[in-house]
Amino acid sequence: MQFLRDLSIGLIVSRLAAVLVYAALHGFILAALARLFGDRRPQHEGRLTLNPFVHVSVWGAIMGALFALSWPRSIWFDPTQNRWSRGGIVAVTLGSIALMLAIAMAVELLRPLALLLPRSGSYAVLYVLGQFQLIALGAALLNLLPIPGLVGGALLQAAWPDRERQIRTWEPIGIALVAAAIVAGWLPSFAGPLLDLIGR
Repeated sequence: MQFLRDLSIGLIVSRLAAVLVYAALHGFILAALARLFGDRRPQHEGRLTLNPFVHVSVWGAIMGALFALSWPRSIWFDPTQNRWSRGGIVAVTLGSIALMLAIAMAVELLRPLALLLPRSGSYAVLYVLGQFQLIALGAALLNLLPIPGLVGGALLQAAWPDRERQIRTWEPIGIALVAAAIVAGWLPSFAGPLLDLIGR
């Protein structure tokens, strides 16, 4: 496959670093927004943290390293605690994606600071920042899909809050379908065109 020929160890390492940053931020934002709406479940399950290894999904990391498309590990909510009930889960889900888009755009502000580092360090940081933007923008669109295992899968929790066990059983199937679709090229990342649109 062409993408395998284009990959290098440096690119894979930088993407993995970017995936860890992405997972830490998106997972933390999801838990923080849930707590803001009164839902303590993610906090009690240890998700209100910036530790990336709490939030990273193994398959999300693999797809991020190979295709610059990723997602954090599933997070589960309690609509009975949320001030807006099931609507609050929708707000948390979509709000987290919107915030990740804003952070991806704001990364541009860090580029001048990275240039203050020694040359080798600045190149490495700039490369990781660029990969983070690609992953965060691509993931924002991907995670809008209401598929178990993706962030958008929480929309199924909102629709059927009494079927969590069933949704959990669907998750491996959802992840497998998403991974297969990415490998087949049916779910391409639109991050590159988006970055060109904003004039990076």
